[in-house]
Amino acid sequence: MKRLIPLAFLALAATVPAHAERAPRGGMMRPLANPSALIAAEMAFARAAQDKGQWTAFAETAAPEAQMFVPRRVSAPEWLKNRANPPAAVKWQAHAVWMACDGSVGVTRGAWAGEGSATGWFTTVWQRQKKGDYKWLLDQGGPSPTPIAAPDFLEGKIADCPVRPDPKGDEAPPPAPERRPAKGVPEPLPPLAGPIPSLDAPAGADAKDGRSRDGTLAWRSVVLPDGARDFIAWMWKDGAMAEVVSTHADAPKAG
Repeated sequence: MKRLIPLAFLALAATVPAHAERAPRGGMMRPLANPSALIAAEMAFARAAQDKGQWTAFAETAAPEAQMFVPRRVSAPEWLKNRANPPAAVKWQAHAVWMACDGSVGVTRGAWAGEGSATGWFTTVWQRQKKGDYKWLLDQGGPSPTPIAAPDFLEGKIADCPVRPDPKGDEAPPPAPERRPAKGVPEPLPPLAGPIPSLDAPAGADAKDGRSRDGTLAWRSVVLPDGARDFIAWMWKDGAMAEVVSTHADAPKAG
């Protein structure tokens, strides 16, 4: 679950490249990521939770294939369908944003506060939609014994752009497939800009990887057999896929 986002963090948009164009021929791609778009999405999400209700806001901002953990992995649209809102929605604040070079996906991390003294952390993967807006693709979090202090400045980072061969050269990448996989068949993951650690999960674990269209941001979510959860995200930086987020949620207590 989740998670007030201060207006001050909109200043981040002025410190991070918001939009640029693709290099005309070969060479390094120029960033298309727009961190301010994810910031705006988080703000709207948090505001909708207070105005419309927590689960209503989750449902309205979820991508069609969105997943969440309750505590096991579930299809968010199915789990949220017709679900009654709690009397009071949690409030949340983003502390950091990481985005792929092409802006196709991004990850936010921050803190939430609920009724009484309940506090915790969250991580959310956001996916750009066909119309250019962002919807959340993967949402998960956990409790914290003490409130998580907000940073003085919201951290916003964009992955380095991969070097692409000259499309007119002998090493030009193959054309993208014209057809999407048949319904029910998972779409193959795009190639990564660089390698990430191989999956090392125990038998019975529910593990899934995801990545941006350009392969410069990747993530892995794992639900262990006892219900504990791990989430890791990597970003292409200085010639390698560097780990930028790592979270762990303990197994739910019995009863």
